Amino acid sequence: MVNIEMSDAEYQDWLHSQKSATQEEVQAQHDAWWNSLTDKQKQQLYNDQEELFKLTIEEINHECK
Repeated sequence: MVNIEMSDAEYQDWLHSQKSATQEEVQAQHDAWWNSLTDKQKQQLYNDQEELFKLTIEEINHECK
């Protein structure tokens, strides 16, 4: 946890002391998160993403006219 009262120099020191996550660690965290979701939650994420994709395509098509 970062202390809000720390100076910029203290924050930079803290930031540099943090360990970078490996690709494997990031993938494991993502997999754990994904596996914690219900099928309903996964479907809602998919539906939301599809809707955003449709809106993006519509915006691109509208800009090309």
